[in-house]
Amino acid sequence: MNQKLFFFDVDGTLVDDKSKEIPQSAVTAIRSLREAGHLVYLNSGRTHCLLTHEMEQFGISCAVCGCGTEIIADGTVLLERRISRARGTELRELLLNLRLDAVLEAQEAVYFSNRPFENEALMEKLLAFVSSYAKTEVNALTDNSFVFDKFCVQTVPGGEKDPRIETLLQATPDFEGIARGRGFYEFVPKGFTKGKAVNFLMERFSIAAEDCYVFGDSVNDLTMFQSNAAHRIAMGEHDRELEAYASYIADTVRADGIAKALRALHVLER
Repeated sequence: MNQKLFFFDVDGTLVDDKSKEIPQSAVTAIRSLREAGHLVYLNSGRTHCLLTHEMEQFGISCAVCGCGTEIIADGTVLLERRISRARGTELRELLLNLRLDAVLEAQEAVYFSNRPFENEALMEKLLAFVSSYAKTEVNALTDNSFVFDKFCVQTVPGGEKDPRIETLLQATPDFEGIARGRGFYEFVPKGFTKGKAVNFLMERFSIAAEDCYVFGDSVNDLTMFQSNAAHRIAMGEHDRELEAYASYIADTVRADGIAKALRALHVLER
């Protein structure tokens, strides 16, 4: 069997969005892929500090972090893109002036905007979740001591689009703004995407399209589904934008969708 290359999104693909749990079937399946000699990467919007737990759980040391702003292969950093200190200071000032709830994501830690949060319940819940995985800091928009890789903002869910988002988009032509739904927006430096990371690693390891598999569920996985990978698997609960590119629709995360899909695609034995 040819060596194959696999990319798995994390939230909503490996981790169930509701329970925040990873099915044991997915852990076993991914460990089996590794034991068979295949290349397995997490490919997530999360930065490195938010992926170490999952990497340990799956027994892998390869990841595409921060929507492609860092690529790690067997513990070695192959690529990284960090926001410059000068640009980071400008972004902090912009977010402060717009009074937006923000999360600045770095490789080492995750930094939250100043309390009180506009969307208090949502942001406090997110802070508690992130703090269980990584080092966090609150009131960080006035702290210029760190660099970061990407950032997100939370507006009031539902209703019309917050006009501050258009102001933010116009002020950040060097970023790709991704609407994740429920008033949440992700901003990634332009030129760095999950899909470009897929193509980069396919070329680096000389993996043919028919031997590359990507798994995802949300709109920030769209570039993976537009990559050179021949197998594009959407989870049972997924954003509609993926459907035009998906080659296979899996079952849901909690219904063992990962393991079932790998067996159906004849990658794992039944």
